[in-house]
Amino acid sequence: MPRKFRLEDLRFNPNPPPIKGGREFHLRAEEAFLKIEDILSLYAQGRIDFDYALRALNYAKNAIIPKMPYSEEEKRELLEVYEEAIRVLKRLRTPKAVMKWLLSHGPPRKSGISLLDFMQGHKSAPRDPIE
Repeated sequence: MPRKFRLEDLRFNPNPPPIKGGREFHLRAEEAFLKIEDILSLYAQGRIDFDYALRALNYAKNAIIPKMPYSEEEKRELLEVYEEAIRVLKRLRTPKAVMKWLLSHGPPRKSGISLLDFMQGHKSAPRDPIE
């Protein structure tokens, strides 16, 4: 059976929620998975440092996920994918390398800016009112 949570499904999120109080893990296991994306995106943007990113991943893996009411399979997969994410972060080391890795999985998460504007470095492209 294929895994539900895979690192390849993570992308760069230009507007990740904050680490503290951002994702509500108790709602569903997917929130815990997307927390990895948030942490790596914050690091890639230089909004947190390497040690903080590593501590945040380890804290979620060791202190939060085991206590959540997820199925045993979801917990196992989340623990595995968090461990993989920790290895990737340690291997890549720099925000630039993490950004490149996240972008290799597809365009950034929808953020109100176009991919073209994002790639050209425009930080405040107008939002599409339909989004």
